[in-house]
Amino acid sequence: MLLRFTAKSRLAIVLALAGLSVEARALAEHSDPKARVTLPASIGAFGDSMTAGALAMFRRQDFVLPWTELLVALRALAFGITRNFDNVEARKLSWAAGFDKHRRVESHGFRLAKLHGLDRGALPTMNAAISGAESGDMVAKQIRSMTDWSARTLGQAFPDYVTLMIGANDVCMDRVDQMISPRTYYANVTRVVDEVLLRSPRSRLVVSALPNIEILREVARDARLYWGVKCEQLWKAVKFCDTLTLLTDPEDRRRVARRVVEYNEVLRDIVESRRRNFGDRIRFAPDTYQARFSADDLSIDCFHPNARGQAQLAERTWKASWWTEEWKRVRPRLLAAEEQQKRDEAERRRRDRRLAYPRR
Repeated sequence: MLLRFTAKSRLAIVLALAGLSVEARALAEHSDPKARVTLPASIGAFGDSMTAGALAMFRRQDFVLPWTELLVALRALAFGITRNFDNVEARKLSWAAGFDKHRRVESHGFRLAKLHGLDRGALPTMNAAISGAESGDMVAKQIRSMTDWSARTLGQAFPDYVTLMIGANDVCMDRVDQMISPRTYYANVTRVVDEVLLRSPRSRLVVSALPNIEILREVARDARLYWGVKCEQLWKAVKFCDTLTLLTDPEDRRRVARRVVEYNEVLRDIVESRRRNFGDRIRFAPDTYQARFSADDLSIDCFHPNARGQAQLAERTWKASWWTEEWKRVRPRLLAAEEQQKRDEAERRRRDRRLAYPRR
């Protein structure tokens, strides 16, 4: 039996095949590992307080200083009144999307801006991270804020380069049995990853592993704040994240440690499965779990990373980016140029002083 096609049906078939061809060609381009990876012109970040830079402006040792105690008290009061996390965050020190002119943290955004030759953080940046966020909050809140900003600022669904680190608050609960299940965590992270990869064909995504929170707890537990007060005493006083800081039962602590490992396995599985469809547009940064934070890397709550800790997160996650070799080549020249600029500026000030106060 011969099928008979009208002119309209033949046209429809041609258009359908053409559409499939375009989609196949686009997928091939986005999956080709040999394709040239250009510098991204914008950056976005999903995450929680670690990515938002919560308390990164302080060091654990700072609590001995009277002005620090006053500043912390004022910020805490402002947060209590406004419930605005801006009062306790230093987003410029974020490992992902910060831009710190003093180079305390060479974030991903800082490095990309420098590679572009931008000196003052002119790279369009959207840090959608929310302090206290669980993985479900990325779906409920952060996707919307990121896409709204991207559409308004960039004319596309997501920035060219996106980072993701989430999960600390999924295990940070009053009881162990309240931790978010790996299945739910998988669903939440998958939703965000697929949104970025499917809706924004030019975007690249680095998914970071979670730090080893058990090691972090051990390092910080016996560290001291001021007047002999230990971090563990502070945690008990403020009831800070019981499952991460206050558990005494060895089996409960092992369950929490296992859950973090399970989350990291979920992240690795998500990345590997998406790489089969999207090629080298997505990478996993496993080195974060291997980070060995010291007590000096922590802020005044003995948990969140300070600027030094944020710098370590930036360094470990940057290894998974597409521009590590380029940064290795450019960074020494940038440092030399900045040192020369400092010397020139110092000489200019000395010359100005001589002109203002000439010898008689």
